[in-house]
Amino acid sequence: MQRKPSEPAPLAAKPKRYVDPVRAQWRRDLRAAREALTDRPERAVHLVERVEQWLRDRHASRLGFFWATRAEPDLSGVVERWLKAGPARVAALPVMEGEFLRFAPWSPGTALIKGPFDVWIPDTDQRIDPQLLLIPCVGIDRNRYRLGYGGGYYDRTLAVMSPRPITAGVGFDCARIETIDPKPHDLQLDVAFTESGSW
Repeated sequence: MQRKPSEPAPLAAKPKRYVDPVRAQWRRDLRAAREALTDRPERAVHLVERVEQWLRDRHASRLGFFWATRAEPDLSGVVERWLKAGPARVAALPVMEGEFLRFAPWSPGTALIKGPFDVWIPDTDQRIDPQLLLIPCVGIDRNRYRLGYGGGYYDRTLAVMSPRPITAGVGFDCARIETIDPKPHDLQLDVAFTESGSW
């Protein structure tokens, strides 16, 4: 059937992204292990101390971090203290825009709204380019390759950022695995933190 000139062309279906079944199972297992932690607050104290010490040793004024969800470690307190330690410092949270992330300014009291996947994001169109970036890890291996939630947003965003920020993966010990069997699109983090150490 011919389409009338006034009729819009049908939208092409967005191709589905391939989901590796092995990684999908790893994600399920690792998330279940994290959610099952009965001493998560105590573990988080040690993890936050390591992250805070690392931040003190860095000379940077722009920090990206994540708003804790799905039993992730809460870094908002350490970021608040980092902001107070330097008047020119700014922090930012990731906001999904298309296939990439934009980092929107955040400070204590910033209005947050629910974004995709029920993640809290700043209610602003502003953007900053972080020099340091704290990234949540569902899994992380001995070579600092990260297993995230499967969307690829951090990998795609970091691949086009120039200059690329210093990246720090953050997770609990239960996120540690021998290897994620990294693929060409997987980007290696600069440092990784759990409650028991860093590498």
